[in-house]
Amino acid sequence: MPWAHPKTAHIIAHLRGVTGAVNTEAKTIAERARALLAEHRHDGDATITVTRRRTDTTVDLVDEAASAIELGHVDRDGKHVPGLNILGRAAGL
Repeated sequence: MPWAHPKTAHIIAHLRGVTGAVNTEAKTIAERARALLAEHRHDGDATITVTRRRTDTTVDLVDEAASAIELGHVDRDGKHVPGLNILGRAAGL
């Protein structure tokens, strides 16, 4: 059975080239997400942010209603309104 050292993932994740590639991909995802959001935003303050940390870089949809925008919600009549899946589509998921 194949075996890998328990810290292999940690070592690889912290390599300069890997963290740089993750950051570059996050910026690309953010650009796509901003374009998708712009197609739907009629008003409001929803934005896409990129936050780079030591190892990871995250792309976030920032708004009071971010989860409803991304995942959907139930309207006043009890009907499900599908989310826009901005981040998911931008990431190719």
